[in-house]
Amino acid sequence: MAVTARRAVASAWPILLLALFLGTFRRSAEHTSDDAASAVCDAGGLPHDAASLERCVALDPGDVGALNALGAAYETAGREDRAEDAYRRALAIDPRDGDVHVRLGRLLLARGDRAAAKTEGEAALHWQPGARAATALVAAAAAGMSR
Repeated sequence: MAVTARRAVASAWPILLLALFLGTFRRSAEHTSDDAASAVCDAGGLPHDAASLERCVALDPGDVGALNALGAAYETAGREDRAEDAYRRALAIDPRDGDVHVRLGRLLLARGDRAAAKTEGEAALHWQPGARAATALVAAAAAGMSR
């Protein structure tokens, strides 16, 4: 019986080594693509295309700068609904980011939602008193509301 057990272990050993090798190889390939995406995101500046920025956000969902850049990329591509979502996600993480409030406010103003745009401009002014972009946003929204 001991001889049969040794033969089973001896014949199974190469298969176990192959399974271990393949498992390691697959994991290293996944990490390589993650490392490449991480290198693009950490290269000292963010990429400008939405696909690369989506990968950056997937790697670090709490990166407000990447979400802000992603929103801008979506705006450039004419995907305002996705831009709004990216800006709102950024503000959920850091509601004190006046620049994101201004970007969202401008987007809402362009859609004709003047009340929401004014609210975003006022939020930006709360966190960045006297900011020109926020002041201009509030003025533009208020001008359209008084007509």
